Amino acid sequence: MGLPSIYTTKRQCAFDVLKLREKAPIEPQIDSLINRYIHSLGSYLHPKAGDLVPGAAVMVRKNNEVVHLNCYGYANLETKKEITTDTLFDLGSLSKQFTAIAVLNLVISKELKRKAKLSKFFADFPRYSEHVTVDDLIHHTSAIPEYIDIHDASREVDEDWYPKAMKKSDDWYPQMAKRSEEGKEITNKDVLGWIASQRLLPRKPNTEFNYSNSGYVLLAELVEKVAGEPLAAYLKKRIFDPLEMNSTYVFDETSAFAEDAPEVVNHARCYNRVSGEGFVPVGYTPLNFVYGDGNVQSNIVDLAKWDAHLHRLDHASICSRYKEDEEADNKVRDFLWSSIQTKSRRRINYGAGWNLLRHEYEKTVEENGKRVTRKYESHGEYHRGEWLGWRSYIARGARWVVPKRGKDIDPDTWESLGIVVLSNCNQFNIDFKVQQISEVFWGSLKKDNIIMRFY
Repeated sequence: MGLPSIYTTKRQCAFDVLKLREKAPIEPQIDSLINRYIHSLGSYLHPKAGDLVPGAAVMVRKNNEVVHLNCYGYANLETKKEITTDTLFDLGSLSKQFTAIAVLNLVISKELKRKAKLSKFFADFPRYSEHVTVDDLIHHTSAIPEYIDIHDASREVDEDWYPKAMKKSDDWYPQMAKRSEEGKEITNKDVLGWIASQRLLPRKPNTEFNYSNSGYVLLAELVEKVAGEPLAAYLKKRIFDPLEMNSTYVFDETSAFAEDAPEVVNHARCYNRVSGEGFVPVGYTPLNFVYGDGNVQSNIVDLAKWDAHLHRLDHASICSRYKEDEEADNKVRDFLWSSIQTKSRRRINYGAGWNLLRHEYEKTVEENGKRVTRKYESHGEYHRGEWLGWRSYIARGARWVVPKRGKDIDPDTWESLGIVVLSNCNQFNIDFKVQQISEVFWGSLKKDNIIMRFY
């Protein structure tokens, strides 16, 4: 089975991500920004505790170069182990883009159609499955309710189970072991049963956007049915290994690691700041084994590789040296970053695991000693992840001068910015920090910096 061109290792990005471990570039302004913020998260405890706090890993790419890669704070407060480039984080909803990529791979290999009905794969689902498509699941237009809401309404769990988990000290990360003695862990198959029990949908499919994790759990199960192997195995073989994302994996109920395995040794704990107790390591819930909507584990170097390939893919649209792959690249780009229109004519600015923004504006610049007005276009893609004390964010922006009719985009006017931030602290305001990082390179004006428009 062939892979989409985005996953070939024959063409490397302009920078060597592997060398980043040896000599990572550091931008002093970002270092100062993050160090001050990390310190402030713990400074309320007592003066010396300001530095002993959970932290973050940060990567910034400007055009073809990584311009900043550094780690801050602690992966484990109890052992005083610092966050490094090897530290693993739970990506939360950033995982959705990888589930979507698995679906895309099946589409390109002609094993799956985007307009295929849900009923084709889940024969025991209610009649509404005849009207829900694969595309509906990807773009959150399926109208299938949130599985966590179904779980909460079942009366089989305390209403405040999640707030309780956020206050209870627990060492589940990084061992990530089953706890059958405390209660049955919930799996994707359980979630399928919950969804199938909903006989009616609250609205018609393909009419409006309603963010739902249920759709991506269904996509994970759909990949298994079509490919004949679990999502974890499929992504490792066809996505992570080809991209040399050697530390990235999907965690599910079959995962089991030795005590000295990298998945355990390198995994951070995650923390919530609890009044009167300081930072409490939180970790276990019975929903921790559900995947597709979340549960990809990765580190900052692997996500730098991921961003590098996304940049190459995007830049290929104006770069002649990649023209031989233009058709395949366009398919991948369109799938990832194209908005859709529902039957009710609503524009959905959500691609395949990405929130989307597009913007056009005019700007007066100086060229050859003259002041001229140019039309600019920009686009941005972003997603945040959140589960327990984990916080993650990936942001991408590009801007360029709009060419005259019939002309190609001038590569010299194309600028791109990519930012990845991973944190193991519930109090880390990751959205705001990403915007502050973007200001260092593109300024604070929303007209010039589309990342300042992200929310």
